[in-house]
Amino acid sequence: MRVLNKQKLEKEVRTLFKQLQDEGPEALTEERFNKALAQVFEKNEFALKGEANHLVSILIADLRGFTYIVEKESAASIIHILNEYFGAMVEIIDRHGGIVDKFMGDSVIAFFESNGDLPGSVLNVLTCAIEMQIAMDEVNRKGAELGLDSLYMGIGINTGEVVASILGSEIYREYTVIGANVNLASRIEGHTLRGQILLSEQTWNHVSSKIETGLLNEVNAKGLTGPLRFYELRAITSPTRLELPVRENRKALRIPVRIQVSYQLLEGKSILPDIYEGEVIDISYGGMLISAGMPVDQFADIKMSINLSPFHKTPVDLYAKAMYVQVKGNGTEVGLEFTIIDDATSATLKNFVDNLI
Repeated sequence: MRVLNKQKLEKEVRTLFKQLQDEGPEALTEERFNKALAQVFEKNEFALKGEANHLVSILIADLRGFTYIVEKESAASIIHILNEYFGAMVEIIDRHGGIVDKFMGDSVIAFFESNGDLPGSVLNVLTCAIEMQIAMDEVNRKGAELGLDSLYMGIGINTGEVVASILGSEIYREYTVIGANVNLASRIEGHTLRGQILLSEQTWNHVSSKIETGLLNEVNAKGLTGPLRFYELRAITSPTRLELPVRENRKALRIPVRIQVSYQLLEGKSILPDIYEGEVIDISYGGMLISAGMPVDQFADIKMSINLSPFHKTPVDLYAKAMYVQVKGNGTEVGLEFTIIDDATSATLKNFVDNLI
């Protein structure tokens, strides 16, 4: 059974047609075009014999907080910026030999074959991921021309065996990869903050001597016998150095404050109805430390409402992830890093913190 590598096909057909046109009208004969077209189709086909296990790296990229941006922007602007985003990401993935498995909303799922050189293949995937994060600068520049808030992407990467097969029917079918390692990549991506790249322990093991990472993170996840371990990629050091751009200042000075805050927990992308009260202990451009009345799990996603100015009656909404949790007396201290914050609220927050310094 054969299936087309559709992501490359359209580009190569256009290139072929332009090449024949440039050679002059006499070159664009039906016979020559059909022969060249057949070669393009053959080049862009995968030969498959039923299901097969493949050793791959899975890359899942997702825009942080895009669901909430959709609610306040026009459909035309959203479609335009999504096309800019997908176009930029697919071009980079294609250049590094990856295959886009599918788009899911604002997510891109791609996989990269090991090709007999697993460490080299993994390093190639990490290079691809950093270049994708760098490309967000241009995506945001085009978004700013439309009056859109800045977008931030999180990327999760895992390496392992998957089942590659064709799923569907004669009416519609697609070549895809499935299995526990795809699910693990998705779980890791779900823990990413704005601009982060998180790697599974399996991925890290293959290239640990050629990259710089943050500390090992561990989280207990449903369905897993042990903790889920992952690393934050900061830079590739070999064969040449390539650094991940810093999207937010996580080391910014934290200012002691005493501000009341209300918060709700998220389950997936749904906001749970229960509202809890807490107090902000310190705050910075990229996060805050709060005293929470109710226990909060590490890596939980939270929506907060907080008033940053006595001159405004309406509080602002901030979304954050609980990166640090420690029981203190009758309460719980929760260290939060912001995940969703629009440009106007970010400016208000910066002005608030600057006035306290």
